[in-house]
This record gives sequence, structure tokens and C-alpha cells, in this order.
Amino acid sequence: MSIFEYKAIDANGKENKGLIESDSQKTARNLLQSQNLTVVEIIQSTQRINQTKSWIQAPLNKTDISLFMRQLASLIQAAMPIDEALNTIENHSNKSDIKKSIQLIRSSVIEGKSLAASLQINTKGLPPYFIATVEAGERSAKLGYVLENLADEIQQQESFKKKISTALIYPLLISIVALTVVIALLLFVVPQIVSVFDSMNQALPPLTIIIIELSNFLSTYIELILISLVVLVFGFKIAYKQKSIQVKIQKIMAIMPVIGKVIVSSNAVRFSRTLALLHSSGTPILTALNNTAESLDYLPMKIGVLNAAEKVRAGSSIFKALESQNVIPPMTLYMLASGEKSAQLSEMLNKAADIQETELDIYTAKVISLFEPLMILFMGTIVLLIVLAILLPIFELNQIPL
Repeated sequence: MSIFEYKAIDANGKENKGLIESDSQKTARNLLQSQNLTVVEIIQSTQRINQTKSWIQAPLNKTDISLFMRQLASLIQAAMPIDEALNTIENHSNKSDIKKSIQLIRSSVIEGKSLAASLQINTKGLPPYFIATVEAGERSAKLGYVLENLADEIQQQESFKKKISTALIYPLLISIVALTVVIALLLFVVPQIVSVFDSMNQALPPLTIIIIELSNFLSTYIELILISLVVLVFGFKIAYKQKSIQVKIQKIMAIMPVIGKVIVSSNAVRFSRTLALLHSSGTPILTALNNTAESLDYLPMKIGVLNAAEKVRAGSSIFKALESQNVIPPMTLYMLASGEKSAQLSEMLNKAADIQETELDIYTAKVISLFEPLMILFMGTIVLLIVLAILLPIFELNQIPL
């Protein structure tokens, strides 16, 4: 099969450009004409339909995908054919990477592929639940409605992700600044002051000796410490690629204060929203559970949901299957059980996500409000100890009788 680039005019007089796969130029022309397109130019191309522009082309970000889905949903709900809707969005887009992706998607649609298949082939970085949702929308003839819900879901997830990231960045920055200040004092300030004590024939206080030894240790081994840290980071990254090690590390992180709650709760929110979206779009529950699991970053929860899907396949209820895995927070399980009994699973899962998201927002705000004074107090204490270590010998020197 060969790839052809074409320019054509549709029934409304609009110019269309794209790629099409066919055995010959004549066959490609006939295929375009069957789509009510008047071919202006058609030439053979070296590109492939299932490839992006180049290997360095980055996947579309979630904001671009959300906007694209929302525009496509609006046009489809206005009864516009998919290929024409894609062409309209492409013509009004200002970003070259988006235009290229839409062009490739439209070419696949013109060839007869479904929108879900076209997205999967021609767009990088789309998670499995995304494709499954679009596929369910096409199957249920509610594609416009499903795409709109999908755009809302992507926007909600990105907003939630940014809130969590913003909440964690501030404490991290304070910690880095505090550590940098302490190390700078030990490396540059303490050695300068210690040189004054060398000429004294006087026993130094224990605190001063400790600070001097710590300063000497850092000054002597700072290069080795930095190299060791770099080796540890790279070693950790290599080891973390193994799934068994990832699971163990994430289990340890999950029981740690603050960070554990953030990891578990944020993944529980994603679980609830993704499963609600897939279920409301008409995706079979086993497919929905499997695709929801693939959207999770917390591996113990991901593995638990996949195991629960097998129990559901064997005839278990969703609630019982998930409860047996002990990976979903109790509140989410309670809401899921209520939704399953009342045939309002999607609605209850969305409520569970809203509740957990609000709870996590309050929790992170409380942690940050406590962390700032504690970090300032900790940093002040360390600096005070260093200052005391420097001043104590001077005070003792002044007390020596002349």
C-alpha cells in the first residue's frame, strides 16, 4: 500500500488536504471521489499514515486534547460528519503539531477506520481509557455527548493534578532552601571562624567540636557525597523500572505521613472519575475496570483493580471484588456499593471523587499551613546551634581571668 498526499474540494467548496493510503493513485482518486470530494492534486508521499511527523515530535498535551475533543463534540452534535468536522478544526488551528495530527486522523477516518482506531494509530500518549471511551461513544451513537464528557474529564484531571503539584512544590522549595543555607554555613562560614580558634590554647565546648567535625567532614568529602548522590539517583531510576521494586517502594510511600495520603487519595479520585466516565459512556464493565486500572499511577491499586476485574468476570459484584483487594479507600467503596445497588454507579462514583478531591484539598492546605512554621522553626534551630557553637568559645575566653 502506498501513501498519497491530496488536495480536494468538498461539496461546499472548501479546500481539503490530507493523506490517504491506497494501492495506486487511481484507486486513491476514486476513494476520494466516493467521499464527494473533487480531487485537485494527488501525489505519492513518503510518509506513513500511522506515523507522526518525526520521532522527536512530542505527544499532544492534555489541554490541546481537551480543546480538540470539545470542538469535535460541538461539531458532531451539530450533525456535521466526522471528516468534515475534523477538517474544520484543522483549518482553524494555529498549532502545526495539532494540524498534522488532525490531518492524519482525518485521513484514517476517510479510509473507513473508526474515530477511536484513527486516534489510537495517529496520536501519541492517549491512555487506554480514552480510546475505550471514544469507541463506546461510537458504538452507542452518542459520540458527541461522550466526547464532551471526555473533554470535561480531562480538564478536571488536569486541574486536580495542578492543584496537587502546586501544593507540594512550596514545601519542597522551602526544604531545599533550608538545606542549602545550612550546608553553605557549614562549608563556608564555619571554617572561617574556626581558624580564629586555632591560636587559642583552650578546650572547646562539645557543641563547637561537633559543628567543627561536621564542617570538616563536609569539606573533605563533599565531592564524594555529591557523586554518591548522583549514583544513588541513577541507580534508583534503573531499579525503579522493575515492576516488583516499584510496587514495594510505592507500598512504603503509601504508609508514609502526608505523601501516602496524597498518593492514595489522588489515585482514588482518578479511579472514580475514569470508571464513572467509561460506565456512563456504555463501556462494558470488565473493559471499564481494565482501562481504569491502566489510568492509575499507584501500582498496588492498579494491580488490585485488575484482580478485581477477574473476580467480576467470575460473577462477583464490583463492590465485593474491590473490597477483597483492600486497595480502594472505604469511602469510595461505600459510594460505589450504593451506586451499584441503586443502578446509579456513574453518579455515585462522581460524587465520591468530588468528596475525596475536596477532602484532599483541605488536607494539603492544612499540611502546608503547618509545614511552613515548622520548617522555619527547624531552620532557625539549626542556625542557632551553629551560631552558639561559634560564640561559646568566645564567651569562655572572656571569662578567663587575666
